[in-house]
Amino acid sequence: MLLAVAGEGPHRAAAPPESLASTERRSPVVRVVEEAGPCVVNVSTEQRVDNPFHQSSLESFFAGVPSVQNSLGSGVIIDPRGYILTNEHVVWHASRVDVILADKRKFEAEVVGTDPRSDLAVLRIQTPEPLPAVRTGRTSDMLIGETVIAIGNPYGLSNTVTTGVVSATKRSIRAGDRVYSDFVQTDASINPGNSGGALLNIEGELIGVNTAILGEGQGIGFAIPVDRARKVFDDLVRYGEVRLAWLGLDVRDLTDRSYVALLGREAGQDAGGAVSVPAPGVQVRRVYPRSPAEKAGLTAGDLVTRLGEDPITSRTDFDTVVSRFKSGDRVTLSWRKAGADRKADLVAGDFPVDLSEDYLADQIGLEVGDIPASLRQQNVVLPPDGVMVLRVRNRSRAYFSGFEQGDILRGIFDQPVKDMTGLKTAVPRIVGRDAVLLKVVRGRFQYHVTVDLT
Repeated sequence: MLLAVAGEGPHRAAAPPESLASTERRSPVVRVVEEAGPCVVNVSTEQRVDNPFHQSSLESFFAGVPSVQNSLGSGVIIDPRGYILTNEHVVWHASRVDVILADKRKFEAEVVGTDPRSDLAVLRIQTPEPLPAVRTGRTSDMLIGETVIAIGNPYGLSNTVTTGVVSATKRSIRAGDRVYSDFVQTDASINPGNSGGALLNIEGELIGVNTAILGEGQGIGFAIPVDRARKVFDDLVRYGEVRLAWLGLDVRDLTDRSYVALLGREAGQDAGGAVSVPAPGVQVRRVYPRSPAEKAGLTAGDLVTRLGEDPITSRTDFDTVVSRFKSGDRVTLSWRKAGADRKADLVAGDFPVDLSEDYLADQIGLEVGDIPASLRQQNVVLPPDGVMVLRVRNRSRAYFSGFEQGDILRGIFDQPVKDMTGLKTAVPRIVGRDAVLLKVVRGRFQYHVTVDLT
C-alpha cells in the first residue's frame, strides 16, 4: 500500500483550511486555555535549612552554610497589578519565592500574607505593565457533573492542562491532625506541582484553587472553592491577615448523651437511654455579651441547625460557613430553643478587642496580667516583655497543656505579645481556629506550645 507523503508530487495531502481550526478544533476547552493559560504561573521556592543530619549536608553545616531545599508549585494571577493566589504550603518557610510567567519572564515575589487555616497565600510581583488576570466565578452556581479544566505545573511541566468534571462539593479531607472542609472534588488530573493552580469552568472563570490529591485514589483531586479563596485574598491584601466574621457564639459538637438530655428537657422529662442519630445541629456553649448572637436572643444550650442555606451538623460545618462571611454581612441563623424552631438575621461584626482577656480565659484557660514591677526589683529572671499567667483555670485546655502560674506569654502565632495592650491585638487571631501556637517563657527557657481548640 502506498502512503502519500506531504510535499511529494501529486499525492501531497491538502492542509486543513484555517477556518476548520478556528471552528471545529477550537472547542470551548481550547478557548478557555487560550484565555486563562497566561494567568497561571510557576512558583518556585527556596528554603534554607540548618540541619546537620540532612543527607550530604555535613560539610556545609560545619562550615556554617545552611543547606538549601527547592520546591515547585503553581499560582493564579488574580489582579493585574501583580497579585497572585497560591497555596500556603507552596511557600511555607520559603526564604525566596520566584514566579515564572507563561511568557517565561522570571520575577522574585513578595509574600503579601498567608492563611494556614485555608491553605492559601498571596504573592505579588512588580511588572512595568498590567498582567493578564483570571476572571472569577461563583461557588453558588457550581453544577455537579459540569466540565472543568485544571491548569498548573505538575512536576515542573509548565501550563499543563487536564479536564474532568465537578465530582462533588463541600468535601472534607484529613491531612495529618487537621481536617480541611468545604472542598470541590474533581476527577481532572491533579499531580504534585499543581498546588495553587487554577480550576476553571467551561466559561473560563476561576471556580477553585487546586490543592490536594487523595494519595491512595486515582481521579480524586480537591480544590478550594473560589468564594472562600476570594475572601482570603481580599483580607490578606487589605489587612495582611484573614479576619473572621464575629457572631459571638461558641459552639460544640452534639454528642449522643447531650442530645438525649436535650430531648428530655424539651419533653419535660428524663429521656434516659442512648440514641445514635445524625447530629441535628451544634449546641451553643456560650453567647458572648453585646454580640450579634446575644442581640438575636440565643442562649447557652440552644441548638444551631442552619446558617443561611447550609445545614449545620458539626462545629467544623459551623466554622466553615462562618469563614465565608465578613464584617457587615447579614447572616440568617436558624436554631431550636425549648423545642421551638427560631430564625433571625444577624449582622456579622469584627471581634471586639475589649473581650480579649475574657476570650483567652474562656477558650484556653489563661488569666493574665502585666508583669509586676516588684518582680524585676527582686532580680527575678524575666524576659524583657510579655504578660504573666496569674491563674490557670482548673481542667482547662491550658491546664492539660501543662501551663503554670508565673509562666510568661510572649506571642500568639507569629505576633509578639509585649504587654496587655499587645495582647488585645493578638487574641483576635485565635477566633475560629482549631489550634493556637503560643510562645511561652518559663525560667530561663522559651517554649512553643500548640493548644488544640477543637
